[in-house]
Amino acid sequence: MSDIQILALDPADGDLVSGAFEVLRAAHAADAPEAPAPHEGKFRLGLIHPVPDEDQAIHLAVRDGAVLGLADAGYPNRENLHFGWATITVHPEHRRQGVGSALLDAFIADAKGRGRTTLTLDTRMTWEDGIERSDAGRRFAEKHGFESALTWINRRCAVDALDAAAEQELLEKSQAAAGDAYEIISWIGRTPEHLVDTMARIDSTILAEVPLGDLELEPETIDAELKHAKADRNEAMGVIPIQTIAVDRATGEAVANTAVFAYDDPEYTDAFQGITIVNPEHRGHRLGTLLKILNLRLVRENYPAVRTIWTDNADVNAPMIGINVILGYEILDAGAEFQRKFAA
Repeated sequence: MSDIQILALDPADGDLVSGAFEVLRAAHAADAPEAPAPHEGKFRLGLIHPVPDEDQAIHLAVRDGAVLGLADAGYPNRENLHFGWATITVHPEHRRQGVGSALLDAFIADAKGRGRTTLTLDTRMTWEDGIERSDAGRRFAEKHGFESALTWINRRCAVDALDAAAEQELLEKSQAAAGDAYEIISWIGRTPEHLVDTMARIDSTILAEVPLGDLELEPETIDAELKHAKADRNEAMGVIPIQTIAVDRATGEAVANTAVFAYDDPEYTDAFQGITIVNPEHRGHRLGTLLKILNLRLVRENYPAVRTIWTDNADVNAPMIGINVILGYEILDAGAEFQRKFAA
């Protein structure tokens, strides 16, 4: 392995950026061609416009100028300063040569240098009757002392999975269950200014409400400044949020939220379901189902090129899984987060 260099990816180095993306493209084709393909424009723009509440570091394994693999790592920079994550991808033609281990060593060294003591790696897995996946990622993680901490199920749904009559019936039942206590508001793109503060408050509850398995993460504090910074990044990258919320008429606060993210690319046929969350005090009114159906209709009306919506849920998140099954989501495979803790 002495002929392999580990380099930090410079977004201005066009050759290395192209090489890194080629690794992602080739790995997708070999490992999970049924999943959404990596989007080159989003990848390149994401390097230039980093996530505002996370520090990104991409390490490349390079030999003779060719990129063999990459470790894409992120470090929260507001809360959870003990934590770091990485996705390690090696080109199919260069596996079982120590490339992944070299990249993992670079990630661990970088993370320790930043004072991080809990690190995770993620990988795809087979789930139930979904598509069979290699267990090489699991074996790699376990070989290096990482233990399974969280499993999520990847699902896909055609935008027209339900026939019109069944969808309308489901919508009407959900509307009846919600009653008149809520105002339903939808938008595309940036959050309307008068809703930024209430959306920041509901976003701040996400990590406290979603199942995290054995991951020890504290809730994030989202404020208006961060909401605006994330919206700026989405606009710069051509990522378009399509969002529907329920506002409690009694308090004026957002109490339920769902969002789908599409790309400003008419040839890209995939969109991605983000977090759907309902305030615990307002559960039992079928708000999750109501918002997801209305938002789905918004996607169909405004983004006719989108044919499939993708989502993932923790395997223990029974309520959201139940909603997704009703809406026509089908299992593709699963993913897992493997965790290792280090001394401070």
